[in-house]
Amino acid sequence: MAKIKTSLPESSVIGVKNLKDGEDISHFFKRFYESELSRDFGVYRLSLDALRADIQQYVIEHGLSSLFYNYLTCDAIMHPGFRTDEIEAIVLGIMSKLDGVKHLLIIDGYFYDDQPDCLLLLEKIVRSMSSKLEKVTLITHGKRVSMRPAMHNVFSTVVPGILINDVVTDDFHDRYWIDVESTKGVMVGTSLNGIGKKIAMIDYASSADSREIVRLASGLL
Repeated sequence: MAKIKTSLPESSVIGVKNLKDGEDISHFFKRFYESELSRDFGVYRLSLDALRADIQQYVIEHGLSSLFYNYLTCDAIMHPGFRTDEIEAIVLGIMSKLDGVKHLLIIDGYFYDDQPDCLLLLEKIVRSMSSKLEKVTLITHGKRVSMRPAMHNVFSTVVPGILINDVVTDDFHDRYWIDVESTKGVMVGTSLNGIGKKIAMIDYASSADSREIVRLASGLL
């Protein structure tokens, strides 16, 4: 008995370009369905919204810079046009890659805030990387000192007994979350209170950059 080899149909994203003045995509569909091709193939419009989840997961796994030939860009991955849950999914997905960190270094001049939404986001982030967390060093500009207890309480609630080291200096400008031991890090374009409100980027920091930052901060850890 002869065996018949079959394969499942493949789906692809196919572009259609107009080469004739005066015609648009509606003419393409009309002519397609009037042809014999419509008997064997289905053609439909796919909203870009259908790709949002796939793009979001790719950014979480590989970082935004991977879409731009490994060069960082000021393109907006977090902005008010995204729903809050989409922004949190990206932030938590990337931050959770630091899970396993024992000593977390956070460099953010304006880190401290006591607004409920900011504290809730911090709690979610800390929980996403808390499996082995023992110590956090916070390097800030010393602003908003009155708001420290609220954020310290978040760390202590998620990780009872955690050591919190506060350092005040103006020597650092950019915002980083770095695993001190593995020098694996995340670069964030805004403080927690700006996520979802300002155009900003979150991406994996290069190993070389993370190592250099840890070296420069070594005397403060």
